[in-house]
Amino acid sequence: MTPSPRLGSPPLRWLLSSITAAALATALAAAPGAATAAAAPARPCTGPAGDAFYVPPAPLPRGPHGTIIWCRPSASPVTGVRAWQVLYLSATVTGAPTAVSGTVLVPGAAYPGTRPVVAYAAGTQGWGDQCAPSKEMAAGNFDEQFAVSNLLSQGWAVAVTDYPGLGTPGDEAYSVGIPEGHAVLDVLRAATAVPGAGLRATAPMAIEGYSQGGGAADWAAQEQPSYSTGLRLKGVAAGGTPANLQAVAANINGTVWFAFLAGSALGFNAVYPSLNLNGELTPAGRAALAQLDTMCQAQALLTYAGKKIQDYTIGGVNPIGQAKWQRVLNANDLGTMKPAVPLLQYHGLVDEVIPWRVETALHRQYCAMGVTTQLKGYPGDHVLTQVLAQTDVVNWLGARFAGSQAPSNC
Repeated sequence: MTPSPRLGSPPLRWLLSSITAAALATALAAAPGAATAAAAPARPCTGPAGDAFYVPPAPLPRGPHGTIIWCRPSASPVTGVRAWQVLYLSATVTGAPTAVSGTVLVPGAAYPGTRPVVAYAAGTQGWGDQCAPSKEMAAGNFDEQFAVSNLLSQGWAVAVTDYPGLGTPGDEAYSVGIPEGHAVLDVLRAATAVPGAGLRATAPMAIEGYSQGGGAADWAAQEQPSYSTGLRLKGVAAGGTPANLQAVAANINGTVWFAFLAGSALGFNAVYPSLNLNGELTPAGRAALAQLDTMCQAQALLTYAGKKIQDYTIGGVNPIGQAKWQRVLNANDLGTMKPAVPLLQYHGLVDEVIPWRVETALHRQYCAMGVTTQLKGYPGDHVLTQVLAQTDVVNWLGARFAGSQAPSNC
């Protein structure tokens, strides 16, 4: 039985922090420069109706990464901003083509010069297809809309990937950095190809991401020099980053955040089927993870609070300790490839999900490679830190677009 949460317990702190996040972010999103102009007419951009939009054609069309398979106008979560849902080509961990969904948002107000495009890499939304950011944004219940709105308020376009397998068929590649990084880079390319959006492939670009999104953003930064050489990427702001997956797994096993670990197991099993996760689970464990695969974050955190992965495995064994799991986890740890653009790393000093030491270790690795990277700590937990850092993140991205020299504290 899942214990009832107490006032001040982590689940309620998470929910209260989310409410605080939305309230605190409203002021920044309403800053001068917010887009309020009426939407300009767009050329046709059509795709299947309803959830059929998320089911890619078979076989997939040929084309480079970021090619739009189809797109359609979408309800916008922000007044004065046009929105499109897109289904675009990306690549799996082996380089095979795959289809990923996402959303492109463009302020209706004119922008002086070429409008920058920012890829926003979302944090954990959940594992059911209904939790895809593109679906939540259209419904007006995306819990990181405050951060996206802060970018839009600067007049920048924003492209938000759903990540592989979230919204589209199959399990989400949750926390698997390599394909998540591909999806982030490719949604930038897709954004510039949306008919009527008025975006250019030569636009200056940047990436912001936090938590799961911080890992995806940093992976995109590492992959960009070889995977997306043509992008005019100016900088990457990534916070709360799960840089070392084994360290994070050890920290959250048996805590209120256990659903993140179970979701990661589902994600790695989807990307690396030879792991054979089902063969490690008891019948009750298979049923539990199948249920998790239908849930969004808040429900999952409450349902699985305090559980351990050993509660669901045959013989109570933690499979993450096995060599086959360690190999794929290590392959998706950050810090082994050099990004070519400046980084802003930000993290909570009292982060209870991803310890501060994980971010500082990644910072040292990047510094040793000669990366221009600035690490900033904030006096908040995992959720609140994203809010506390917002003004610094937007200002840092703006400075990169302005051509200012990036700071470093290596």
